[in-house]
Amino acid sequence: MPKSIILFILFSISISAQADSTRVYTQEHPLVYEDAYDLWPYSFLNEKGQPEGYNIDLIGLLMDKLNIPYIIKLKPQQEAFQDLKSGVSDLTLGLAAGFHDEYGHYGRNAITLFTQSVATPKSSPVAIKTFRDLSKTDVKVIVNDSSLCYHLMLDYDWDEHMIVSNDIKGAIQQVNNKEEGQIVWNTLSLKWLIQHYHLDNLQLTPVNMPHGDYKFMSNNQQLLDQLDKAYSDLYMDDKITPLQDKWFYPEREEPTTPDWEWYLTGLAVILLAIAVIYTVIYILQNRRVSAANNKLNRRLALIIETSKVRIWTYDVKGHTFAWHNDNGQIACTYTKEEFAQRYSDNDFNRLKEALDRLISQHKDAKGHEEEEIKLELKAKDIEGGDHELHDFIVVLSVLERDKSGKPSLIIGTKKDVTEQHRIKQHEDERTLRYWSIFYSPDTAIFYFNKDGYIQDANPKACEICHCNSDNLIKEHVHINDFFHTKLSDFRHTSGYHAIRKFDENRVECQMKPVFNDEDVLLGIFVFCRAL
Repeated sequence: MPKSIILFILFSISISAQADSTRVYTQEHPLVYEDAYDLWPYSFLNEKGQPEGYNIDLIGLLMDKLNIPYIIKLKPQQEAFQDLKSGVSDLTLGLAAGFHDEYGHYGRNAITLFTQSVATPKSSPVAIKTFRDLSKTDVKVIVNDSSLCYHLMLDYDWDEHMIVSNDIKGAIQQVNNKEEGQIVWNTLSLKWLIQHYHLDNLQLTPVNMPHGDYKFMSNNQQLLDQLDKAYSDLYMDDKITPLQDKWFYPEREEPTTPDWEWYLTGLAVILLAIAVIYTVIYILQNRRVSAANNKLNRRLALIIETSKVRIWTYDVKGHTFAWHNDNGQIACTYTKEEFAQRYSDNDFNRLKEALDRLISQHKDAKGHEEEEIKLELKAKDIEGGDHELHDFIVVLSVLERDKSGKPSLIIGTKKDVTEQHRIKQHEDERTLRYWSIFYSPDTAIFYFNKDGYIQDANPKACEICHCNSDNLIKEHVHINDFFHTKLSDFRHTSGYHAIRKFDENRVECQMKPVFNDEDVLLGIFVFCRAL
């Protein structure tokens, strides 16, 4: 072929790519977004034939933020990818996997992870728990014709174990009704179908196998860069989590608490402590009980209004408890027996013991009189109309003393920390899940920090690579030396595959870098298996 023709073709491609990357979307020529019509709950046609799902809501948020006119079309997934490749559409979402590379470029952000689970009848034992189980001779599994599992099984020549379906909704309903068969597909999609169609005969079990990164796809790099930036901004503004909860985790009914509310709560607690101390000093110095009480009420009203802390007092001589309203005034009084109804017997006994220590001017181990006691108790917030047990932090201190200096009025502040405890429990559970995966006996995992030095290796990794994790860490082994790689290569890739030899073992390695929202490398996970 003449050189002039080759140069003309290359020049035409360059001009076409440049024009595409600088395209301006208008009302007359809007951005065309295409997606699958049967990828629940990401994108699907509802009963009225209208596009619905997480992807649809997310695209609406992003296009509004970027002020880009757009239209949405849902169709068979393979047609959507072909339209993107041919330029009929401008944008879609897909797995960042080799079988999609020909259709377009990927954005940097992983919108979500596609993990795999198996849906089976509750009456049958679960036969598939790892990817290797799909190769068993007696296994037959239903898979979607465009899913990650389908492509992986093709790559491993396990297609004889597949029952390929392009109607997963119908297939899962049939498995539920007949109570036979099994389906491997995206976890959140199976979960949504089971819940939405009340398929009560099915159970969902995670399958330990490779996951997929779900990313924006386009042939317009400028558009992808804009979407990555807008998505990161929306995520930081806490606009993405409500969408995820709506479509993926509807069971999460409790709203998350913004960080600024925690700071405000901490400031309010400090103000409360200052106010209480100031009030006690004022009363002791001036002996003007009536005027001090009025000033106390005004201060307590302000604190209660801003910090949501509830306050009660205990009259030592009268043996009665009194709740204070938002103005700091007494709203109602209770006997000990009545007040005890909101606590369990054990917690109320702890509260009485703490009151007795303050009243008796008990001294701590250093010989100082106890001035404040902090307790964690479960109680009913009856004043707020809630009769369920909540977790509370209760702080007790002396508010007034009689002429002889003995405590005559105890103040108690009650702060609901149920949500904080729930969040901590969630974090503990997530940490436990991480370590259970890391120390899985079936998966070999190495972890290197952002500078490339090893931080940990699980027993399976040490077994197949003939190494000792303690020695590797002690010797500051670098990923460049151990796997014959270059750390700099990881700063420009989402991961790559390699084969390495350790003694007599050949080991297949999948290297996966982890980045933060600013695209800064945080560390590298290496997943290995012996060949």
